[in-house]
Amino acid sequence: MAKILEKALHTGVKPEMPRIQSRGIILSNAVALIAAFLSTVYLVYSLRNGWSFADRVTTFVILSLCCILLLNKFGHINTSRSLLSIIIPAAAITIMMLPRIQNPEKFIYLRTPGIFPLLLATGIIPSLIFSRKERNLLLICQSTHLLMFAGYDVVLRWFSTQAALPTLTQYLESNLVTMLSYFLLIGCILSLKNIIDDFDQKNSELISHLGRQNVELETSNRVLSDLNKDIEAQNEEIQAQSEELRQSQDSLVVVNAEIERQKIALEKSLDEKSRDLLMTNQQLVSQNNELQQFSYTVSHNLRGPVASILGLINLHRLSLSEEEKEQTVRLLETSALSLESIIYDLSRIIDIRHDKFSLYESVVLEQELLLIKQSLMTFIDKNKVTIEEKFAHAELFSVKAYINSILYNLVSNAIQYRSPDREPLIQITSTLTDGHVVLKVKDNGLGIDLTRFRGDLFKLYKRFHTSAPGGKGLGLYLVKQQVEKMNGRIEVESTLHAGTTFSIFIPVKD
Repeated sequence: MAKILEKALHTGVKPEMPRIQSRGIILSNAVALIAAFLSTVYLVYSLRNGWSFADRVTTFVILSLCCILLLNKFGHINTSRSLLSIIIPAAAITIMMLPRIQNPEKFIYLRTPGIFPLLLATGIIPSLIFSRKERNLLLICQSTHLLMFAGYDVVLRWFSTQAALPTLTQYLESNLVTMLSYFLLIGCILSLKNIIDDFDQKNSELISHLGRQNVELETSNRVLSDLNKDIEAQNEEIQAQSEELRQSQDSLVVVNAEIERQKIALEKSLDEKSRDLLMTNQQLVSQNNELQQFSYTVSHNLRGPVASILGLINLHRLSLSEEEKEQTVRLLETSALSLESIIYDLSRIIDIRHDKFSLYESVVLEQELLLIKQSLMTFIDKNKVTIEEKFAHAELFSVKAYINSILYNLVSNAIQYRSPDREPLIQITSTLTDGHVVLKVKDNGLGIDLTRFRGDLFKLYKRFHTSAPGGKGLGLYLVKQQVEKMNGRIEVESTLHAGTTFSIFIPVKD
């Protein structure tokens, strides 16, 4: 029971609150609980005569007093204390005056002795629960209570058979003693409050001073402890130096062993660097060969359109009729478009070499395949192509532009080199294997004779089905370049006249 009461008294108190503010909240909770208990006793006693208007007001007061604790709990401490200061006197005056206000002619002017002690007793509540730092709230609540206390007799005379305000003499004769008692009580309470607040302030200053002294004492203790540790460390160092002198021969042996170990490590490091240098040299040779092949291919493929354009220009000069000139211009346009296509293809290759599209991001394979289907919709519908996809690993962190280009080239090649003997079927899957996303594109097309063409499969401008219309031999070259830029690899399985499967291995990035 004591724990419950203590918890109720500390409702709304927080550890970081100043001591004076915490005491005000505890006092307001205590006054509210005491007043609620006494009001309940009064209500039980009053119910002997049946349920009356006074009982309803008393019930409202009890509920309001219970709400004081709830207001404190949710941080509305000013509202709760202001309500506590006026709720009891206001309820008492309401009980006494409401019947008189409704029917003043039925009541004579008669001072009820019980209400004045109640008003006088509740007058100390504002002074108890507000600190002197809260002057505005204290002044408002105390003034409100004083107004109710001093004005009760005036209202009592007005709402009676007299129906008149008292003269100053009448008022002083009736209320001088009670008013002096009121001011004496409030003055004593305020004086006591100031004394207690002064003692609290001095105690807080003393506690703060003691805290600073404790901190200084702890600092001094730490300094002494550090000095003792330094002395111990120096003693240990002296002992260690003596031990080192005795073990100098052993140290030389250890040093020689360390030198030998470093020698072995250096030789191992040199071997590793030699292997790295050899690998780098091989990569440079490979890149140089690839660059020579690229240069040869570029010059070979550019020479044809350029020679054609130059020949057509000379032919245009020799043409006599307008029809011959118009035909020459059309041929010039065709050669220029061919040259533009070659230059565009070369620019795509250069972009890949320069990592122009190497931004890594989340790639959803279903979305990329949907874009490719939409782009090739006419081609797919025209050739009645069936595309099946099953993505066990549907999302990866990679270069979206490369993934889209790889899928586009493999799907378009599968349609381009379809078999005339059966309806085209393309199966696209993805799985996660040994830290790689494996993307497979399988078709039932013409297939590739890997015995003849495996070495040229991913070279620039290489074609393996001259009977199939279209195609420039660029797609597989771009696919291989893009896969290698993502540190991946590509594998191919193919059976002539049965179909081809391309497997793309892309490392999983964290």
